[in-house]
Amino acid sequence: MTNDSRDMKRTDDRFRQIVEAAPNAMVLVGKSGLIEMVNTQAEKIFGYNRAELLGQSIDCLLPERFRHHHPQHRASFFSDLQPRAMGIGRDLYGRRKDGSEFPVEVGLNPIETEDGIKVLSAITDISARKRMEERFRLVVEAAPNAMVMVDKSGLIEMVNTQAEKIFGYSRAELLGQSIDYLLPERFRHHHPQHRASFFSDLQPRAMGIGRDLFGRHKDGSEFPVEVGLNPIETEDGIKVLSAITDISARVKASEKLAEHHEELERSNKELATFAYVASHDLKSPLRGIFQISQWIEEDLGNGNATSIPSHMDLLRGRLLRMEHLLDDLLAYSRAGRLEGGISQIDLGMLAQNIFEMQTPPDGFKLTIADDLPVFTTLATPLEQVLRNLFTNAIKHHDRSTGNIHLGWQLKNKDYYEFSVTDDGPGIPSAYHNRVFVMFQTLRPRDEVEGSGMGLALVKKIVETYGGRTSIVSDGKRGTSIHFTWPIKIDGKVSIANKAQAKL
Repeated sequence: MTNDSRDMKRTDDRFRQIVEAAPNAMVLVGKSGLIEMVNTQAEKIFGYNRAELLGQSIDCLLPERFRHHHPQHRASFFSDLQPRAMGIGRDLYGRRKDGSEFPVEVGLNPIETEDGIKVLSAITDISARKRMEERFRLVVEAAPNAMVMVDKSGLIEMVNTQAEKIFGYSRAELLGQSIDYLLPERFRHHHPQHRASFFSDLQPRAMGIGRDLFGRHKDGSEFPVEVGLNPIETEDGIKVLSAITDISARVKASEKLAEHHEELERSNKELATFAYVASHDLKSPLRGIFQISQWIEEDLGNGNATSIPSHMDLLRGRLLRMEHLLDDLLAYSRAGRLEGGISQIDLGMLAQNIFEMQTPPDGFKLTIADDLPVFTTLATPLEQVLRNLFTNAIKHHDRSTGNIHLGWQLKNKDYYEFSVTDDGPGIPSAYHNRVFVMFQTLRPRDEVEGSGMGLALVKKIVETYGGRTSIVSDGKRGTSIHFTWPIKIDGKVSIANKAQAKL
């Protein structure tokens, strides 16, 4: 045996030893596809012994459904000899001796021998990995929130059913799309920077801490979300698994809680104000009654009966004032709970009827703006507002004749703005807020009998339905009370702070 022959034999032996020691299955085939060498791992994963495989076509290790196209793939490899992974983009399967199939990965390497070019196939049974991937997919699919997995470039590679539900897209519509697809347009510009920041520091984190996050539904609508990011190491590199939760219900509940909290604070403030002013305004008539009773007692003791009728008139006046105060307090306490029934009203006709029912003095008249709206609302509280405004305008007028005008405009898509304007004495700007406080009057009660509750009651009713009240007056002549009223009211309404914020 020549030295060259011995060297070649040693090389061949080393090659066979390396193939035999490989951790995965190794199969050597010629251009015709016949098996020329296998190792122990190939025997194990395919279930054949070596003798059964040598000389057989490599197709015997393939499921029958793939055998038809395999010669074409083999010819393609021999026409462009270079190491490559087989079946990129397709799931590959091997076939055991018992006919069962299992997923594989295959690496092809051309080997130059004295008998020509051969192909050494490195075959890996990836059944365990596939089972883990399937378990991962099942866990993701079963998650109660939306799960979206993206690669470093931001392309969506996996979504679950919850993601389809909350975003409104089918799985097929999302796979391969940029994750920016699910963001409102105003956030898309900065998102690549945030994604790059996450990939530069890979660790689980909540996304957008300190910022309000929103998702974008297929129909273009937006909704608040919470997002948790988790890096996932895969054979294709690092991916990001995003857990996305629609928090619309939570946000609404939080807003409602905030509204209730503000309403409670407002009610507590009103209660404190009531306790303070009631101690004065309710006691005042009582003190008058007590004083008048002493006068009557003194007159009776002195035998002076001539002044008793006038004292009795004063006594009845004080009692009547007390009755009015109590009635107004009762009405104020009920404001906000008098929803009544929803009905369609013609505001012009309603206002005229309310004004006539006040039996105004002969010198007073009401003018009404053209085309006052006809709309569906809670009639009872709106009647109460108009009645108090008309009564207030008449009661505090300083002349025997007067004009009252009911005007309106469309404030925005949700609210009308109405105004009741009189030509009586003006209200200085310093008192514009004071007149809406309980028991506040700008003229002595000896001049104008009243409890000072009218405008306070108006303010409370209007704010109950999300509106606002305001005064326009130069302080000299004429006052206009403006209030907003919702165009639509569905069912019961509580303080609408969000609506007020928009007005």
